[in-house]
Amino acid sequence: QRVFAAFGLELEVIATGCCGMSGTYGHEARNLATSKTIYAQSWQPKVEDPTNAGRLLATGYSCRSQARRLSDATLPHPLQGLLAALRSTSSTASTTTDTERLNR
Repeated sequence: QRVFAAFGLELEVIATGCCGMSGTYGHEARNLATSKTIYAQSWQPKVEDPTNAGRLLATGYSCRSQARRLSDATLPHPLQGLLAALRSTSSTASTTTDTERLNR
């Protein structure tokens, strides 16, 4: 949150619990059903909520893999999210600068 704030961005941490993957746990055939159940009880409602589309980030590789596998959702790493926000701000600033030049 402090890194995002340093760039003028707000990052809200959502309490979700475990995604059900826990490293390689969810990849093991004997744990698959439990892994899916844990995901369904914690992450799935938030990941599949349309109001969260394009707004969620996840630090853990396993969690990002679980979201992709069970919800077909891509959750970028927070640093990827920060980079995208900075690029978006940069392109907006460039557009504004170009527009200002055209108006002079």
